[in-house]
Order: sequence, then C-alpha cells, then structure tokens
Amino acid sequence: MKTRSRRDFIRTSSAALTAATVAGLNTRAFSDGAKKRPNLIFIMSDQMRGDAMGCTGSPDARTPRLDEMAAKGTLFERAFSNNPVCAPSRMSMFSGKYPHQVDRLANIKGKTSGYLNYEDSLGDFLKQQGYTTAYIGKNHTYEKPEIKHYDYVSLVGREPFRAYNAKVPPYWHCDTGLPREQCLPKENTDNAIDFMSKQGGSKPFFMHISYFNPHPPYMAPADVTKNYDAEKMTLPEYIEPSKLSQRLADHQKALHYDRISDETLKSTKKYYHAAVEWGVDYQVGRILDALKAQGLDQNTIVVFTADHGDFMGEYRMVRKAMYLYDALMHVPMIWYGPGSVKEGQRVSNLAQCLDIFPTLAAYAGGEPKAALEGRSLKPFLEGESIDEPDYAVVATAGYSDLPDNYFDNPEKPLDERTKIPFHSRVEYLTWKPEQRTAMARSKDWKLILNESQPAELYHMNGGTIERENVIDDPAHADVVKQLTAVIQKKWDAFA
Repeated sequence: MKTRSRRDFIRTSSAALTAATVAGLNTRAFSDGAKKRPNLIFIMSDQMRGDAMGCTGSPDARTPRLDEMAAKGTLFERAFSNNPVCAPSRMSMFSGKYPHQVDRLANIKGKTSGYLNYEDSLGDFLKQQGYTTAYIGKNHTYEKPEIKHYDYVSLVGREPFRAYNAKVPPYWHCDTGLPREQCLPKENTDNAIDFMSKQGGSKPFFMHISYFNPHPPYMAPADVTKNYDAEKMTLPEYIEPSKLSQRLADHQKALHYDRISDETLKSTKKYYHAAVEWGVDYQVGRILDALKAQGLDQNTIVVFTADHGDFMGEYRMVRKAMYLYDALMHVPMIWYGPGSVKEGQRVSNLAQCLDIFPTLAAYAGGEPKAALEGRSLKPFLEGESIDEPDYAVVATAGYSDLPDNYFDNPEKPLDERTKIPFHSRVEYLTWKPEQRTAMARSKDWKLILNESQPAELYHMNGGTIERENVIDDPAHADVVKQLTAVIQKKWDAFA
C-alpha cells in the first residue's frame, strides 16, 4: 500500500471535495444509469469509551454486532472527541467547529451559549444536497425550534427510572426493572427502521440516531445483567491521580473515589458493559439487519462513534468530568459501507469526531459554505495509507476549580432540600466554564494547557492512558513548544 504524506493527503482530500461538488450538482436528479449517492447513517452512543468493545481489546465487553461491523468495515483505533462532555461534543460534530468556536465549553451554559442553530449545520448541508433528513433519539445538539427543520424528528427524553434523583444508587447502577423491549433504545431503533422503510429511493437519506447508553446511571434490564459476573470484571492498573495533576487528585477525593472498593468498581463495570450490550450493540445490529432486509446495505455509509468516554475505573474513578484525559476523550469510530469502505481495515492514524462532517460531505457531494475544522477521512476509508508524523488532534473545554475551602466544608452525603445526589452536586461545582483548557494530542504526546492550573505533558507512546506528567522535564521543551503552537493556532485564548 502506497504511503502518502499529510500534504498530499490534504491536497487530494480537497480535490475530492471539489470534485464531489460537481458530481453532486450533476447527480441531483439521479438520472437513469447514474450511480446514486449513498444514504448516510450517523449512529452515536453516549459516554462510551473507545476500548469498550471486543474489537478494541476489552476482555469484559460483549459487542458482537459492533465487532462484526468493524470486521466488515474500517475501525479507527485512535479516534478522539473534541470535548469530554455531551453538549459541546455534539455541537462540535454537527457544526464542524471546535467547542470554543460555537461558544459551548461545558454542559453548563455560559452567559451567552445555548445550542446550535440549524443553518450551516450537518443536517442543513445534507438537506441542501438533496437528502431527506432524520434526527432520532437524544438531542443535546440543537435549539428545540431548530431541529424541526429535519424532515423526520423523533426525540425522546430519559426514561423516568434514569432520572437523576435521590433513588439512584450511590454508585450509579442497578437493573432497570423493565425488559429490554420496553426501553427507549428499542423505541429509537424502531423509529429508525420505520423511517428507512418509507424512503422510496428517488432521493438519498441521512439519518442520525443518538442512543443514551451507556451514560449513567448505568442501567440495563435484569435479563441482560444476569449474564455478567462482577467478580470477573477486570480493573485497570491504578495510577495515582497526583502524578497527573492536583486538580484530578482533588476531584478524586471530593467525590470519595479514594474510598471506592474493588467490589464496587467491578460491579459498576458490569452494569456499564451490560448497558453497552443491550442499549447500543444490539440496536446497531438491528439497524444493520434492517439495511440488508430493505436492500439498502449496498448503497449506505454508516458511521458509529460516541460523544465522549468515561473514567470507568481509571484512577479509581467513574463517570465523566471536565478533563482532557484519554479515558474521556478516546471514543469508538467504525465506518461501514459495502463497496465504498474497505473491509477489515484497522487504521492507526489519529482521527477526531470533527472529521465526521467533512467525511460525510465528501460522500454526499457538494461543499459546505463555511470552512470545516476537520478533514475528510475518505482516503483512509478507501484503503490509502497516509504518513502523518506531526498530526495532532485538538480539543477545547471549560472547567471551574473547587472552592478554596471545599475540604473544610464538603458537600453533605444527603441533601434533603434539593434531593440532588451527592456526586452530581460535587460535579456541578467543577463544570462551570469559568476557566479554559485545551489539548493537542499526537500519537506519542499530549499537551494540556489550563488557565488556572499548571500545564501538563504526557508521553502517550501510542497508547491511551496518561501515566505521569513530565512537563517539568527540560528534555521535552521542543515537544511542548510544538504542541503549544498547535493549540494557539486553533484557539487564541492561549496565545
């Protein structure tokens, strides 16, 4: 396989988009004998780690359909989100912009930030290219009036038993109490299959499906969880948080993660993987089966990813937080499309969620009016090997520090007035976008810049776990300078 440089890659990707513009104009009417542009399906899970699948090495995961999808498509082994929590990540993907460029650095809104407008977003672009569009499942992306511009909309809230209330177990997991056939993932998938069945073929369609799982509370039906043995769950090697940053060490202590037992961590992992199996993997399989049954599989591109990850045992913590560590940033990314996407391919080049918009644009034809921050992955998906020694993924986010006297006045385990669980109350203290943080992440190195805290540098060595902050080692000064320049180029907040 011929290896190309990144400069060649950018040049040919741009040429492909330009050519796609012409092709899109010429094939809009789908004349007889012309190859139709593919249908496009974008599936997203919520809070799913990049290593939470069998095909990415998890000994605990049961993901036969995702593994099959990877075996018959292309798996990006090192794909990353551009923000560690839901709303900024999703808004980034659908806008093709970094979170700071859409004024959303955290789930908690800033003074002016809300959700996306429809204009110039992914749905708007594809509709302008002649696609029938559908948005199904969790929103957390668009302002509510804006999402109505999609041709088909089916939004669902959380099931009542998933609500954050005083009844959520202290360690965030339990059986749902309902069989899988009565839970929302089935409803989401039923609506998706129904939408596909009503497409006549005269126009291509774009469908986004967003599943809530495995977002906490980590829940699954009892007929699924009974098949998992908590004692057999594996725990990652423990790395002391203070080796990374004092902010992370304080976070661990504030949320009482320093007191968590192996038994509780293993039980939490059991429910996490059960939620992935029934709420994501099984449902993705149903979508793929419906494509084949409806005769759509040979002209459809499917991409599967997540908005962000989860600590899930790393540093003896669970859930998400406003940090840019790989536990939260490394996400699954699988592309599937018989005849269009190379089969059985594993790509080690870095990819990011921002690449999804330009990649779908390259397959759809046409060129977005606004410049996109990501790059088309289509050359990778067609089997090209590209050498990118200096390529780095960038992520941007916001955070707030714990109050100075927090450990003298900690949150009470139970607050009768608010009924908000302890873990949520503590997290709210650190999720306000009062300070800014950014990362530049290459294959071997990660630099994190923080407004109110010291910078951090990690030698990733091709892996996905930070072990020790080496920012003070003068031997790495050139790496720090190079990655700082990457961040500054994207965000002048650190210039």
